[in-house]
Amino acid sequence: MAGKTRQSVPSGYVSGEYAVGTKCFTVIDPDRKNVVDDGRGERRIAVRMYYPVRKEDTAGHKYAKLFTDAKKAAIRKGFHTGDISDDANYAEFYEDIPPADGVKFPLIMFSMGIGSYVESNTYLLCALASHGYIIASVGHAHEAVENDYDDGSTDLLDKRIKKVMYTNMIGAVIAQTSFLRKKVGHREAVELFDAFQNKYTPYLKVRTAEWRKDAEKALEAVKERYSDNIDLTCGVGASGHSLGGCLAYNLCRYNNEFRCGINIDGALFGDYPDNTMTRPFCQISCMENINCETRPFLDTEADTYSVIFDDMKHIGFTDAKFYIPVRLISGKLPPEEMFRHLEYCHITFFDKYLKGADVMFDSLPSDKVTYTKIR
Repeated sequence: MAGKTRQSVPSGYVSGEYAVGTKCFTVIDPDRKNVVDDGRGERRIAVRMYYPVRKEDTAGHKYAKLFTDAKKAAIRKGFHTGDISDDANYAEFYEDIPPADGVKFPLIMFSMGIGSYVESNTYLLCALASHGYIIASVGHAHEAVENDYDDGSTDLLDKRIKKVMYTNMIGAVIAQTSFLRKKVGHREAVELFDAFQNKYTPYLKVRTAEWRKDAEKALEAVKERYSDNIDLTCGVGASGHSLGGCLAYNLCRYNNEFRCGINIDGALFGDYPDNTMTRPFCQISCMENINCETRPFLDTEADTYSVIFDDMKHIGFTDAKFYIPVRLISGKLPPEEMFRHLEYCHITFFDKYLKGADVMFDSLPSDKVTYTKIR
């Protein structure tokens, strides 16, 4: 997507029976104030929808733009990419086409990580929509690199977050490097991570609960706007990357509307009482981060899976894998291989637990990705 640094895009990522529609809208939470930026104003939540449309309804339509000019500029600055040219600024989705009529689809709520953007995993979400899912990607005010709102206004990442994210950045880096390299069991890893977040990242520990409120408010709006199109028979699914993946776990623990979830390489910040997880969950991790992502494997009575990627870095689980060529940042695993596994995990997992399909969540052949059923 970045004009000067684009490597490739996943071929055929809209691989299902449907084409994909998109729609952006703003949700206002009048009961909450911003706790970042200047602390004033009602909490705003940016939402981008991805949903199935009939292929015949796309005749004569062009693919929609992926980013506004403001977002292109913010991504270029925040991710140090080249200019995003007009001929690269699109995804295989369409605006102003309604969802396929006469059929209802399961709903998945998705969330990006801090400093990212609502379109961070557009290829994946388009793939899901083409296979018969409606997905709402949620943006968090002043905690994304940029958000666009219905009234034409925007907001940027609050630079003060970097200053409050760690109580002591140097100490946090040293402590994190140490415990991530330890060879320990799941429970000891959780204990080490809890000690780390209590000492070094109290800000991130409490943000998960605030992001949950964003997702729940967005869910209310989505259910109202798309009541004729969504099937809630098996509840709502959750997924996300980084802190958004942590949010997916949090929603499955605390909100009964969410029936299953996937965490894409998100450290499990937050407090979790000694109750039992009852929702099927899939934890996707890169090898170097696994020690801060073992909580889903403890105290659960539901189907639980671990998918561990070798030769991967944290940011490589987003679309950035396709346009940031620096392997030190995105990992050595080829982007097409990463995407093939990420797509398989999501479609197979949600087909099983949101559609009730008789499928096995097994594995794709690979010597770089390890699938394990924990329970």
